[in-house]
Amino acid sequence: MADLHLRGVCKAFGTVRVIERVDFDITDGEFVVFVGSSGCGKSTLLRLIAGLEDITSGELFIAGRRVNDVPPAQRGVAMVFQSYALYPHMTVFDNMAFGLKLAKRDRREIERRVHRAATLLQIEHLLERLPKELSGGQRQRVAIGRAIVRQPGVFLFDEPLSNLDAALRVQTRIEIAKLHRELGASMIYVTHDQVEAMTLADRIVLLNAGEAVLQDGSIAQVGPPLALYHHPVNLFVAGFIGSPKMNFLPGRLTRIEPTSVTITLPDGSTARALVDASAAQPGDVVTLGIRPEHVMLDASADNTVRAEVVHVEHLGESSLLHAQMRGIENHVVVRQEGDTAATMGDRLTLGLAARHCHLFDQNGHAFKRQTAPVAETGPVPPKE
Repeated sequence: MADLHLRGVCKAFGTVRVIERVDFDITDGEFVVFVGSSGCGKSTLLRLIAGLEDITSGELFIAGRRVNDVPPAQRGVAMVFQSYALYPHMTVFDNMAFGLKLAKRDRREIERRVHRAATLLQIEHLLERLPKELSGGQRQRVAIGRAIVRQPGVFLFDEPLSNLDAALRVQTRIEIAKLHRELGASMIYVTHDQVEAMTLADRIVLLNAGEAVLQDGSIAQVGPPLALYHHPVNLFVAGFIGSPKMNFLPGRLTRIEPTSVTITLPDGSTARALVDASAAQPGDVVTLGIRPEHVMLDASADNTVRAEVVHVEHLGESSLLHAQMRGIENHVVVRQEGDTAATMGDRLTLGLAARHCHLFDQNGHAFKRQTAPVAETGPVPPKE
């Protein structure tokens, strides 16, 4: 097992900077997920850790050893790719044992490691089959087993579930979480899927994309999943984490109190948010944020706005109402029970509870909310 430390890590391809000033630590046995939009550099960062790309500047330590110039095979890591990359002419056993045979391990040790990994992954009955005789999910388990037998200090997963169908992704995700508990190994997992990130991670590393990298570095926010969900540090994090994403309403500050502010929205209505905006001034341009599940059909709420339903998505267990407010281009999304009676054209009064409102300044930075905080560090409860 191993911990991992990145210090000022940067990566450039020619004049194009892909990774900028990455600093964070992964403790021994932690499950960390890199997530972000396409092109943000999450797979590149994983490849830097694996040694498949050279670090332009900065330092990488694994198990206390600086490994910038250490070859991949000597870093104590094992990587599982999106592509299964199995040898088609070899059995499952031989695919899993291949790396150990190259390392000239004892035959009995090879058999012991392969059978132990196969037992963990429940593929003992597949050891004599060829890859063409396996399903996609079984092939992915073999690829994971090939990593397990190496007994690495750190496991690296690069979007390993992308080739699987929806039901199989759920099943394999649960198996990976179980595997992490049983092995107790450090794991770094790259995905673009928020559900994978939220359900697997002890901590999420959300990476910026585009011009934000040049000003603020590659990392937008690091923390437990619920910390990013309830306490996003900026508009980017608030809009990325959560599906559907947070609703954003433009406005101006009209009143500032020690523990709350009042915002005037484009339709002339006002809303109150429980935030510390002592550094702001009346008249400042701001953005009010609230998640779809916190928007209520409640005319008695402390904040109310009027909107017209322009679309309804029936998802079974819930329904999403897309409503249009006067003067605001974006729709307000409201999550309701699956059997909601609302239909297109309905005029609704939407309640925006002040305690659930977020507020962002004109640069997109979040004001501190006056609510009980979610822990910013440390693991979240175990996932089933």
